[in-house]
Order: sequence, then C-alpha cells, then structure tokens
Amino acid sequence: MAKDKDTGKQTAAAGPATFTVHESVIISLARKAVTGIPGFIRFSGSSIVSDLADLVGSKRRFDKSIVVTESGSDVSLEILIVAAYGSKLGEVAAAIQKAVYHQIVDFTGMNVKNIDVVITDTEDAPEEGKPDEDDVVEGEVVQ
Repeated sequence: MAKDKDTGKQTAAAGPATFTVHESVIISLARKAVTGIPGFIRFSGSSIVSDLADLVGSKRRFDKSIVVTESGSDVSLEILIVAAYGSKLGEVAAAIQKAVYHQIVDFTGMNVKNIDVVITDTEDAPEEGKPDEDDVVEGEVVQ
C-alpha cells in the first residue's frame, strides 16, 4: 500500500487492480466502530450536535478527534474520546482498539500498526429513559 503525497490517499493492490482509500474513509470507519462501545460517551473536541450529525450521515468531518498517520503501507490512529464516569477505562480503550482495528482491516485490508486511545475526560452517562438536559426546551422534552 502506498500513499499519494499530493492527495493523502492510500493505494493498494487488489489482485491485478489497485484501489485508493482516502484518509476520510479511515476516519469514518473508526468513528462508526467507536460509537457502539459501552463506556464511550463522545469524541473529544466534538459536541453532541456534531456526534448526532455524524450518526445521521452528515458529510461534515470532525477530524480533530481522530488523527490518521500513514507510513508506507502502515496506518496508525490516535482517537480522542470522553468516557463514561465509573467505567473501567482500560476496558473501554481496549474495546475501542479492537473494534477499530477489525473495522479498518475488514473493510480496507490495510495494515494497522497501532491505535492510541486518549481519554481526555469522563462524564456521567445519560440515564436510560431520562432526557438529557440538551433534550429539554423551555420545560418540554423534545422527542
């Protein structure tokens, strides 16, 4: 796998043909893998609005929470997150690493060198059935 210096895209051989994986695809795959992990609250540096926009398929990218570094045929990621207060942080980080690794390898076939998970803060997890304070507008719950 080789990186095109002008476009930031990875080119890989798929039999006799080649294909290109852009950095934004790697970021998208990582974001999707992380969002279902127990103990994950949100990406660091992002807001609830940006996380919801990403979940509904917004094309806008919030790349500052996921940094992709490419070296030859290797790819490394640094993922900044906010974890649930009271969760076992080592287990959350390990689950994120495993999910992201499999997502990238399974979808792209790229060689994932390492995945660093940086937990920048903890927050209380939203309670099931109880609306978040962001869901309340002028005393009414937004459904």
